[in-house]
Amino acid sequence: MKNITKHLLLFSAVTLLGACTESNTQLKSAKALYEVSLANSDQSTVKVALNQLLLLDSTNTVYQDSLSRLYISSGNFEAGLRYAEKVFNAGKADVKLKENMALAYQQIGKTDKAEQFVNSLKIETNDYKYEYQKLVISYENRDQILFDSISKSILAEIEIDSLVARTTVPMPGPVSGVNQLVPLKAATYFLIGNNALENNRDINTAVEYLQKSLEEYGEFEMSRYVLMEIEKMMMASRR
Repeated sequence: MKNITKHLLLFSAVTLLGACTESNTQLKSAKALYEVSLANSDQSTVKVALNQLLLLDSTNTVYQDSLSRLYISSGNFEAGLRYAEKVFNAGKADVKLKENMALAYQQIGKTDKAEQFVNSLKIETNDYKYEYQKLVISYENRDQILFDSISKSILAEIEIDSLVARTTVPMPGPVSGVNQLVPLKAATYFLIGNNALENNRDINTAVEYLQKSLEEYGEFEMSRYVLMEIEKMMMASRR
């Protein structure tokens, strides 16, 4: 009986050692795949490698952070948030990850959660670009009273604080296909104009503020694009 027990214990130890060795081999293989795909800028394979790494090391916040950023940047917001929330709950989220979470919550329609992160980032960094993001959220929620309040506050702050006046926000460039860093005042005028157009159907106010945005930043692609679309719409209505 003792010999049988010894053999069973020995068998269990050998099995456990074999499993550990196999797991370590798989981990090394996944890490190698991750490093090669990063070097090759192969984002699809990077995601595969990170998923493999997390299957083998499920609590690694570095892998979770990286995977969340990849998913969010590729438009898979819900998957990105699943991993980002784990990093955030572990107290390991940096400013960029919190920005990503705010964006992702905004994109999936959870604007209350997005606003919580934006408010937190504004307090943490004192960066006025997050105040602009609050303006964007109020625009998307069609909250005209809050929109007017925030836009007036931003424009007033720009006049008295040179640091706020130098703040820029990323805006998509519909012509070049790349983001532009737009001065805060120009971006705020643009959003006031776009809000007048999209939410209030007030073309005159829209044109007025879109033109103001171009006076502030002549290279502003989005403002030029919207003005061109308004012109096309008005020409079509005259036919």
